[in-house]
Amino acid sequence: MATQIAVITGAGSGIGRAAARALGRAGFDVALLGRDEERLNATAHNLAQHAIRTFVLSVDVTDAQAMQDAAQQIENTLGPISVWANCAGATVVGQVAALNAQDIARATQVTYLGSVNGTLAALNVMRRRGQGAIINLDLAPTAGPAPTGSRKRLARGAARFLQQPAYRTAA
Repeated sequence: MATQIAVITGAGSGIGRAAARALGRAGFDVALLGRDEERLNATAHNLAQHAIRTFVLSVDVTDAQAMQDAAQQIENTLGPISVWANCAGATVVGQVAALNAQDIARATQVTYLGSVNGTLAALNVMRRRGQGAIINLDLAPTAGPAPTGSRKRLARGAARFLQQPAYRTAA
């Protein structure tokens, strides 16, 4: 049986690293995506100790074209992607008056656009075969006060939208 391929965004830490570990132990080869190559390599080293084959790719999930390119590179290197898990997320914490608008924007882009861009990249390669699974994590179990609460609700709504059937065959 051919090895299945899983892609994990945000694989350098937290939920992404845990997802990579779980899928690797389940028998998947794992493509590790994120911006911090040092953290990604640490995850890869950890997985290698369990004989899990990895492929590290430093990419910014907010860059739609980079995500499309990453999906194609993964397929060319490891093989057909079976599972794509969007685990990248960012947040800002503090009183609104003390928060920086650029930090809030970046958190929104990573959490929302990262899931959108990852989903579209995965769909682009999976639709060719008519199979595959995409996982979008709800990184915010409870929405808090603005501005982060609004970002969390936006990300939650996007995740619900992205869970709809990817495509339908014409009748």
